[in-house]
Amino acid sequence: MPNQFEQNRKNVYDALRGSNFSKSQLSYPEDLGSDDQGHYVQFFINEQANANIAFSGASAAPSGGASYGGSGGTSTLSVKRAPTKRISGSIALYMPAQVSLQQDAKYGEVEIGAATAAAIAAYKGFQDGGDFSAAAVSSMGAFGEVAKESGKEALRTALDTAAPGAKASMQISSGKVTNNRMEMVFEGISRRSFSFSFKMMPKSEQEAKNVDRIVNMFRFYMAPSFDGPADTSRTFIVPATFDIEYYYSGGANRFLNRIATSVLESCNVTYGGERVQFFRPTSGVNGSGAPPVETNIELQFKELEVITREKIVEGF
Repeated sequence: MPNQFEQNRKNVYDALRGSNFSKSQLSYPEDLGSDDQGHYVQFFINEQANANIAFSGASAAPSGGASYGGSGGTSTLSVKRAPTKRISGSIALYMPAQVSLQQDAKYGEVEIGAATAAAIAAYKGFQDGGDFSAAAVSSMGAFGEVAKESGKEALRTALDTAAPGAKASMQISSGKVTNNRMEMVFEGISRRSFSFSFKMMPKSEQEAKNVDRIVNMFRFYMAPSFDGPADTSRTFIVPATFDIEYYYSGGANRFLNRIATSVLESCNVTYGGERVQFFRPTSGVNGSGAPPVETNIELQFKELEVITREKIVEGF
């Protein structure tokens, strides 16, 4: 028998669900997959195996034992993540007018001083010749030149402190300026983000209900849950992850890049367009009000993995 806490929580979820989300194949529009709507994006959901409760309390289907959602192929993750289970339900939405891919490589500038350059030259001499004594002599000579140049620069700086403008005057007179070299260094690659924007204007009562379920399903699975009673627990169970696939007539469209398992960073919902309009109240068990004529949803996803050459070869 469930305790009072579990029963109260179940009652809250039952009031929110509207339908059996974890087993529902939700889609918009109704004719998705037809000749006119053959292209679409499908969102699969991987729930944490230790989550308190699945939406509407239904069980989840395993995702092949993957610990991070199951994007397949080689993994660039260095830490094994908590296991997830792919629920049997999913969301399919029409293909947006544009889908974009942006991948950024990070480069930084590093200052190479005279001493560093001398040390590199000495080390290179040792590598090329393999003679430690010769490299040491070369190194001493190189550092001697560095010390001489550094002494000159220190004297210029001291004179400039005592007599502002002295250093600049000496540089102007000699026509030479001492400056450290800057080198470009690869620092890493950023994780890719994907944005999707959908405008949904239902043409029937059933389609209006589906739109409402789709919005609530995204919002539900991007949120964490408490590990214990919500009024006392301080521990969150992390939200679900998502696998996103581009399809054409039921088959994966490999002309578009694959997307690795991702987290949903933001879900922004806007009801109404230029002015607020609503349909007549819905009927039946779920007739709890009047659905809006227009609902816009903006989704921002970020991949868990870093996409390297190995992942690009696999289609990511």
